[in-house]
Amino acid sequence: METPFSSVLSSLSLPAQEPTKNSISNLVPVTNSIISSLKSCSTIKEFSPIHAHLITTNLIHDPAMASHVLHFFVSRENSHYAHRVFSQNQELETMIWNTLLENHLIDGSLDQVLLTYCHMVSQRVSLDISTFHFLIHACARNLAFQRGEEVHGRLVKSGMGRNKSLNNNLMAFYSKCGKVDKVRQLFEKLSHRDVISWNTMISCYVQMGMPGEALNLFRRMQVDGVVADEITMISLLSACSKLRDLEIGEKLHRYIEENDLELGGNLLNCLVNMYIECGRMERAHELVAECKTDSDVVLWTSLVGGYVKAKKIYAARCVFDHIGEKNLIAWMTMISGYVKGGYYHESLELFRQMRVENTMLDEVLLVTALSACTHVEDWKLGRSIHSLVVKCGMVVDGFLGNTLIHLYAQCGELNEAPLIFKQLPSKSAASWNSMLDGFCKSGDIDKAKSFFNEIPNKDVISWNTMINCLAKSHCFGDLFELFREMQSSAIKPDKLTLLSVLSSCASVGALNHGIWVHVYIGKNHVKIDNMLGTALIDMYGKCGSIEKAGEVFSHLAEKNVFAWTAIIGAHAIEGQAAKAIDLYSEMEATGIKPDHVTFTALLSACSHGGLVSEGFSYFNKMSSVYNITPNIQHYGCMVDLLGRVGQLDEALKFIELMPIKPDISIWSAFLKACGSHQNIELAEYAFQQLIELDSLNDAAYVLLSNTYAKAGRLDDMSHTRKKLHELGIRKKPGCSVIEQDDIMHEFTSADFSNPRSAKIYSLLDEMKGRFGKLGLQETSAHHSERLAVAFSLISNSERTPIRVVNNLRICGDCHSAMKLICKAYDKEIVIRDNYRFHRFVDGNCSCKDYW
Repeated sequence: METPFSSVLSSLSLPAQEPTKNSISNLVPVTNSIISSLKSCSTIKEFSPIHAHLITTNLIHDPAMASHVLHFFVSRENSHYAHRVFSQNQELETMIWNTLLENHLIDGSLDQVLLTYCHMVSQRVSLDISTFHFLIHACARNLAFQRGEEVHGRLVKSGMGRNKSLNNNLMAFYSKCGKVDKVRQLFEKLSHRDVISWNTMISCYVQMGMPGEALNLFRRMQVDGVVADEITMISLLSACSKLRDLEIGEKLHRYIEENDLELGGNLLNCLVNMYIECGRMERAHELVAECKTDSDVVLWTSLVGGYVKAKKIYAARCVFDHIGEKNLIAWMTMISGYVKGGYYHESLELFRQMRVENTMLDEVLLVTALSACTHVEDWKLGRSIHSLVVKCGMVVDGFLGNTLIHLYAQCGELNEAPLIFKQLPSKSAASWNSMLDGFCKSGDIDKAKSFFNEIPNKDVISWNTMINCLAKSHCFGDLFELFREMQSSAIKPDKLTLLSVLSSCASVGALNHGIWVHVYIGKNHVKIDNMLGTALIDMYGKCGSIEKAGEVFSHLAEKNVFAWTAIIGAHAIEGQAAKAIDLYSEMEATGIKPDHVTFTALLSACSHGGLVSEGFSYFNKMSSVYNITPNIQHYGCMVDLLGRVGQLDEALKFIELMPIKPDISIWSAFLKACGSHQNIELAEYAFQQLIELDSLNDAAYVLLSNTYAKAGRLDDMSHTRKKLHELGIRKKPGCSVIEQDDIMHEFTSADFSNPRSAKIYSLLDEMKGRFGKLGLQETSAHHSERLAVAFSLISNSERTPIRVVNNLRICGDCHSAMKLICKAYDKEIVIRDNYRFHRFVDGNCSCKDYW
């Protein structure tokens, strides 16, 4: 049976009279065995003999030993008995409790500090300055704001609220808790501020992202006559670094020199970093060299990082090579610098060099090296690094796991990526997205869709990845359906989502979907910046709604070159050459410089309008005024321009004088022009050039065949088509897309897959009969654009325009047929082929038969 505390109190009481000074000096040293025995006690019965030994050896009067006795009582939840033992001498009692607080603080037992404080309060033990110092330090280290406020209140009630050191500690506590207002209140109430007070307030401002206030306070400090020390300068230089204020930074540098502050350690690091952040790399370099700190790897590594940030990668490497004994951070700074700058091969070569020197590795470095492997698609080296990861016993999880998945997925190693994914201890959103991205890049849409559906918590990246995948695969129907599904989820589309969907709408002419996205942007108060505005202009322009494109453009607050180019291109594809040129002139007047894409759109407009002199003027202006070297697209526009107006000899001469080798697009444009103007000889020459570049070019055979047909040379036409068949070349099928009831319908030539095919072909037969009575010979009645228009006529009785997007240039027969159809059915028909828009209204086309 355990002995009650009350029965042994008398044996634990301190002697009434303190021992003499000599007896205290002869105290037996505290041994580890006594402290160990004391800590192992769990009952009073075990404790009593140890206590007796403490009394006989006079160790009971040592505050450190007495604190262990006190801790025994407190841990047994009997702090009131300790108070009865030690309260005979109030000053000694407080000292013993303080010693216990200090021990807990040293051990890092912050919760025990606060618990002991509660016992002191409950037993009404007197609290002194040391007590409050220990308590404030514990609250600061534990970020215990509420408890700290309570300690602050008790401190004020105790009458010690004006103590400078306590106030400085309180300021530091509130600063760590991010309570800048509290720090400021204490600071302003101080009647006499020492350098510690000023440093605490300045440091708080810097830490809380208020560097300007910190620098202003330093001016007050100088007026107050307080001399700054190294700690002050460290905070102030940090403030200058954040503000990139070189002028004040240099003044602080002079202050350091004028006041003989020792320039080394953290102060030197901060000064060097200030010059780096302010873009004065040469000064930072000079400073490090002047201080003769060749052995200080931290400083030299900072210089490496500074040069990397300044995009001076060669200078960074020179400094790196100067470092004698490189640590992991130095290697990491240079290797990651190469990766950030796009020097992936150099980063991997340096990584190999590091391995030769047997420098310690960490996860961040391995992730960086794997990232470089991904960019150069070197999965073999990536696999070697993966083996190194396993050899080092690292857990393949988090960033490391995701990077490995991304590497194998990017390099098409989809057998490896799923294995790592399955073995991940925990799968983050990034893990799922990396794996999804791999399936998307592999081109296996079905696997990508299936995996996407398995993702438990899809974020906006998941949705964007899948939407982009469908866009690149031209699965626009699935894309719009997925976008509608996204609206029902908890994830809101971001700007990247909207840009992808708008780009897809532009590709297939899905005007209704594009309008819906525009309405969504307005309802959700999404800011239409230049990027989003340009996408909207491009969408409306390519969907044949030039008026809406103009409205979006006019409402843009700031128009950059991309927005101007988009609106110029929209008018160019509509064949509105004069308007496109006017817009270009207006852009120049505003001071916006055109780029190579702007000139492609402008030259295209000149081509559609047959404006030869204007075209050559702008073509020459590219290099003479804007120093833009024409590329193959610009030359193609000029060949097309000359060919359209029948200047075939000039076009051929232009091709022969080109400084770059003509490609397929150049000769195709020339062949089309020869066909249009029935120049068989030049058409055959262009054909030979085309098949030399690509012997299996189906378009070349089709264009030559059509040229022979128009010239009435049916035998040559038949021979050309036979040759096409013998070579096993399949003609690219015509394809037309039309938007009906928010669904994209796709048709190919002689397509019977549509559920309403019977009615479609019935209507086409009716049209054929009408055309026959007018004496028109039908050779293209089942072309894809005819099917799309017929489908719209039987599906939609409204007077809205019929909008069709073709993947090929509209043929002459279909062009003539559309004139008749639009008049017979009183419908506006808008067809966008692979070159321009055709608007058929009341028997006429906007291209005026010039396409």
